[in-house]
Amino acid sequence: MSWSIVNFTGEEIIKLALEMERTGKVFYEKAASYAGDVQLKEILSYLSKEEEKHIRDFQKLGEKLANEFVPNETYAGEYGDYLKSIINNHIFNVNTVEDLVKGIKTDRDILQFALSFEKDSIMIFQEFENFVNKAGKDVINELIDEEKGHIKKINSLFQII
Repeated sequence: MSWSIVNFTGEEIIKLALEMERTGKVFYEKAASYAGDVQLKEILSYLSKEEEKHIRDFQKLGEKLANEFVPNETYAGEYGDYLKSIINNHIFNVNTVEDLVKGIKTDRDILQFALSFEKDSIMIFQEFENFVNKAGKDVINELIDEEKGHIKKINSLFQII
């Protein structure tokens, strides 16, 4: 994924978030076919459904976002460069999902990728908070809390797999 924008509009932020969530959904669906453990397959199915919910939440949030965000920068495009950097290095960059899935050797690999995705998502969602009003922050904080719950579920499987 490559971005060449200086100022992000609300629509662009939502597009980024939706792409990230859709990519996570695809990973969870594909990883389930590699999983050997029944509990892991169930968790991956659950996480895929959660990504669908997040997609709907971001679509609703997109309807409420202000059209333009002007960040406090020391040079033009500084904030855009930062945001592009964290999104381009997201574990589930849209260009790498197929390679990640093909590289899965064990159920623990799946858990590690899933854990990295959820942690990255929290970091990116925290950045999105800078773009939204109070109602938007509430939605994003709810999504962050859900991602934290996903991390707990994933970590609990590390104990048994």
